[in-house]
Amino acid sequence: MQKPSLLFLLVLCPFFLLAQYKTVSLDFESTYIGDNNPLPAETNILFTGSIPSYIDRVELNIKPPRGKSTVLHSAVWQRPLDNKEKTYSLPVNYKFRSSASYDIEVLYFQTLSNAQRTALVQTLNKRLQLFLETQLTQESKTIEWENKPKRLLQEMNDLLQADLQNYRTGIAAPAQELSNLVALQMEKMADMRMRDSVGQVRMAEERVLLRQLLQDELDRMLPAPLYKIADARLLEDCPTESKKGALAVNAGYGGVYFSGDLGEDLDYDTAPYVGLSFPLGNSAFAPRFFSNTYIGFGLFLQDFENADEQKLTGPITGLPIYASLDYKLFQFVYLNLGATLLEETTAGDRQELFVRPFIGLSAKVNLSVQFER
Repeated sequence: MQKPSLLFLLVLCPFFLLAQYKTVSLDFESTYIGDNNPLPAETNILFTGSIPSYIDRVELNIKPPRGKSTVLHSAVWQRPLDNKEKTYSLPVNYKFRSSASYDIEVLYFQTLSNAQRTALVQTLNKRLQLFLETQLTQESKTIEWENKPKRLLQEMNDLLQADLQNYRTGIAAPAQELSNLVALQMEKMADMRMRDSVGQVRMAEERVLLRQLLQDELDRMLPAPLYKIADARLLEDCPTESKKGALAVNAGYGGVYFSGDLGEDLDYDTAPYVGLSFPLGNSAFAPRFFSNTYIGFGLFLQDFENADEQKLTGPITGLPIYASLDYKLFQFVYLNLGATLLEETTAGDRQELFVRPFIGLSAKVNLSVQFER
């Protein structure tokens, strides 16, 4: 078999690196993460560890520090079929910020038996039936709901959400809420009239249908397997590692525009330049445009000369100074667009400052710099 070319491997290498995870140990019985080291920053993490055989689901919630309830990110591991291992591996596609801290909540679930699931569904059904009974007023010929059916449906879903906060369905299960069919059935009942025994029988049948509909909805919402919290951990103020700041040294060659139009009247000059630049955004978090764009400054390595053979230098350093926006075209090649601060000696030996645009191409070398906090 022909081996892949070196160029092919070099092209694919960045994609392999991006797909990697930093592994962090988090066992069921531990009260700390890993070896109590800071969490990796600016990278995806793979949480692994030992768990009892009865734990079939692990849910990890990342929260801001100091007990805030907001969940920044959630990740779930669910035991595959026929998997009896006492370990789990949970990839978390959330990148922690450097020199920060987070609360890590870990919930451990076990699977309910069929009998336990059936008992839970029956209990929830009875609670919903009791709620509806309190919301129903039956007159001699009609029934009236205390609120609009859609509002009652929302209240029932709120009750279910509170009752099921310690339970989870499978990853592919439907949403844990009653559908609009329940509200439609309640509206149908409110429009009916019980003028005679036939109407009363029909109303009784519709009430039976409503009870059966609630049963069917709960069975749909809560299919097997159904999980209940068996244990939980809250690891507070977990620190992240400190990352070195990004700084780039760039060297390039560019041209400065002085005056005129494109063609013979164009007045410009060229020179090499060197400088420093900082990224507009962190590549781990910012959109590609901002992470590929730098703010740069530096100086040209020689003076310029315009069409009138006047020498153009710069202030302070004696060489032209520039500021630019640099955008990455290739791995090390950047397009530089900016402005150059020039100094010209006029009649009477007066120094006059002015600014002109420039464009250039440069190569960058990224440096890692540790900034003191």
